[in-house]
Amino acid sequence: MSPQFNAKAVTTRVRTFANGFTAGQRAVVIIGVIALLLAAFALSKYLSQPNWTPLYGGLSGEDANAITEQLNTDGVPYQLADSGTAILVPKEQVYSERIKLAAAGLAGSANGSSGEGWSLLDDQGITATEFQQNVAYQRALSGELGKTLEAMDGVDKAVVQLAIPEESVFSEDNQKPTASVLLKLKPGTELTDSQVQSITQLVGGSVANLSPDDVTVTDQSGELLSGSGAGGGSAASDAGQTDTQTAAFESRMNNSVENVLNAVVGPNNSKVQVNATLNFDQQKTTSKIFTQSTPTPPPISEAQVTETYSGNNAAAGGTLGQTLPTPLSSSGGAGNYGRYQSTVNNAVNQSVAEVQAAPGKVERMTVAVVLNSKTAGAMNTNTASQLVTNALGLDTARGDSVQVSVLPFDTSAADAAKKALDAQASSEKTAGYLSLAKQVGLALLVLIAVIIFLRRRKKQQIEEEEARIEATASDLPDGMLLSPQAIANNQQLALAQEADLSRDRMRDEVSAMVDNQPDDVAAMLQGWLAERK
Repeated sequence: MSPQFNAKAVTTRVRTFANGFTAGQRAVVIIGVIALLLAAFALSKYLSQPNWTPLYGGLSGEDANAITEQLNTDGVPYQLADSGTAILVPKEQVYSERIKLAAAGLAGSANGSSGEGWSLLDDQGITATEFQQNVAYQRALSGELGKTLEAMDGVDKAVVQLAIPEESVFSEDNQKPTASVLLKLKPGTELTDSQVQSITQLVGGSVANLSPDDVTVTDQSGELLSGSGAGGGSAASDAGQTDTQTAAFESRMNNSVENVLNAVVGPNNSKVQVNATLNFDQQKTTSKIFTQSTPTPPPISEAQVTETYSGNNAAAGGTLGQTLPTPLSSSGGAGNYGRYQSTVNNAVNQSVAEVQAAPGKVERMTVAVVLNSKTAGAMNTNTASQLVTNALGLDTARGDSVQVSVLPFDTSAADAAKKALDAQASSEKTAGYLSLAKQVGLALLVLIAVIIFLRRRKKQQIEEEEARIEATASDLPDGMLLSPQAIANNQQLALAQEADLSRDRMRDEVSAMVDNQPDDVAAMLQGWLAERK
């Protein structure tokens, strides 16, 4: 079987397959092919677009203009973003363009920051005074702190102002340094108390003798996030933290009690409210305890002193209050004197204990419990009160109390919400049915349009055949007319010719199939013969 014959057979099969379609089907196929070609073109166009990457951001108008001019000179495509403050270039060219811009002296002004930092100290000459050096150091430190804060998540810009007083050897009472931080937060960002505290700690630890309490943090809207300790801002921050911790403790206790009650009355049939008073004062206690290991421990050291005196002469005497004592007569006899002293250092044990109480000690708790009377069942208030007392570890000695009430719950809001949800679900279901009906209706309209088109096409073919017959009749000699029988014969002749063409076409297809697929044709014939048997 030669390649030429195979190519001819394939061409015949393709032509036969195409002739099997009606005009409407061919139009649909052509439209589908055009749509696929357009989709492929759009996809290739999209895939050919470069992957844009930020080159620089946070640019001023002058910096953006200088960089775009350099990009136009280099022939690099670019896009502007963020209202013209950011420039995007293809990803594969971002690093090479940064090197070129740095060589052109544009990288330093395009980094999106003020450029102030430790680099300010590099520009000082040997003629700079001490005052200029101090000012430059303060500016450099402020710039570096601003860059550090901008590295935090949610912070767009940060400006740090430092007030560092000059030290004087002639004054003992030197002023303390202070600092203020202005933050421009990104949209939708809100700093937590721990983040604000970390900012004050960072700034305070970067400046000598600067206390975190003397750092003021403000956002772009003017809201004070953390104030100086002198103004009471630190106390307000501590109060906010204690309120947060108290609310978290109460929420945890509420969940503990509700978990116990839900096992008996079911979910959403109990309401618990715990009110706790916590002590956040820090207490530090140091105690020394002396103990004795045995009833009579051996002494560590012992000293004894004994003094005695004896003599024959009488002691001298006189009258008190006189300048010169006047001797008094005394009876004769011996004079004796004695003294005994003993010092013993006993061995004892010494224990030093230092205890620091953690803040957050519970001073008092009051609990209110409401049970739904429709589901409380056999549970009475005493049983519920005992469960709550044991679950929370309440202590009546410190003033803890619990109150349990069984009342009917108001479920009108829940019923209304359920009704609204059911109505919404029903409307969504109805909308789904309507959408399905629209799709089915659209499909029916397309089908009807195709049927009408095919009928019109058939009618047009019949009209063309009648016109051809009339044209044939007009070509006859004058006076010669075709009878109705002749017209009918002509129509039958045309139909027969069309049938012959169809049979010839079918014969060609069968012949091509036998030539190209002899095994399949043989198997099909064997199947037909088996069915007849």
